[in-house]
Amino acid sequence: MKFCEKCLNPISEKNEFSIQVISEELLADPRDWIIGYSGGKDSSTVLALVLESLRRTRSDKTVTIVYCDTGVEIPLVNEYVYTVFNNLTEECKLFNINVQIKVAKPKLEDTFFVKVIGRGYPSPTNKFRWCTDRLRINPIKQMIPDDTNVTVLLGVRKGESIERDRTITKHSTDGIYRYKQVGNSNVSIFSPIIDYSTRDVWETLKHSKFPQSIDYQVLGELYRSAGAECPVIKDPKGSACGKGRFGCWTCTVVRQDSAVTLLIEQGYENLRPLLKFRNWLYLARDNPKFRCKKRRNLQPGLGPLTLSAREIILEKLLEAQNVSKIKLITQAEIDLIQELWKKDKNSMSYLHIEKCH
Repeated sequence: MKFCEKCLNPISEKNEFSIQVISEELLADPRDWIIGYSGGKDSSTVLALVLESLRRTRSDKTVTIVYCDTGVEIPLVNEYVYTVFNNLTEECKLFNINVQIKVAKPKLEDTFFVKVIGRGYPSPTNKFRWCTDRLRINPIKQMIPDDTNVTVLLGVRKGESIERDRTITKHSTDGIYRYKQVGNSNVSIFSPIIDYSTRDVWETLKHSKFPQSIDYQVLGELYRSAGAECPVIKDPKGSACGKGRFGCWTCTVVRQDSAVTLLIEQGYENLRPLLKFRNWLYLARDNPKFRCKKRRNLQPGLGPLTLSAREIILEKLLEAQNVSKIKLITQAEIDLIQELWKKDKNSMSYLHIEKCH
């Protein structure tokens, strides 16, 4: 297949080329296909193009859509994603398209609040970003076993940053739009929108007639109000998702959460208690009165959050939940948190580091 430069415009012609590439890969690739979906514009574009390819080829291949629900996603975005999934399931049935939707979630012991309030982890910083592995990377890995040959479709695009372009080039292969997955040779990354501009992406979503489940108007409004999305498969060394992205509403890696702030300014007042809690947690993290003076391994340095600090954090979180009327923490998390508190209260080694105050 030859790529025609004039096919770059209009977007319908560029999409026709992409759909043709995807269709050929779909029929030739014996691997299972997994689409990494975050709810944002890029992954939505990939999803739309793949589903259109499935509709046209009438392939009986089952494609799995994977979404990572960290438990602390911005509620509006999370609600939008689940609405898309509910509608998409019915829409695909009408066209006999085989898709299965899987939601990856962190293990109970790895959730944000169990780690912070239960174990006493300080909320993430740029130097101690423990959240990425536990909330995003590990849950996805659990769905993609190391010994399984799969093709993962991602909404990766060139031109977003010099660092991103360098990484893309480094992991390119001879296959069209195919890239190597770091650390797992059984995974082939397929990025059909690698050459799309931001405008191409929005034009695709605006003019796509299928699937209707991806609501261009709703998604566009979310972007106008907040910013961009956090990738479903996150690079642990990449920039934090809280800066101009649909990331975790609890993110304290960045100084300010621009996404939630902008959403509140656009009238989503029920998010204000969440932002208030997040801003308080950002300051509380480095408050020496809230931290043990030794680490759990008894080495000197700021250690875990004290039990009293953790009790205060849970109290403030439940207050935010009550005021916002948004479910922020599950009962299972609270039960495990209380078990971990009890364990620390009965641990001589922990009581030793807490008494260092």
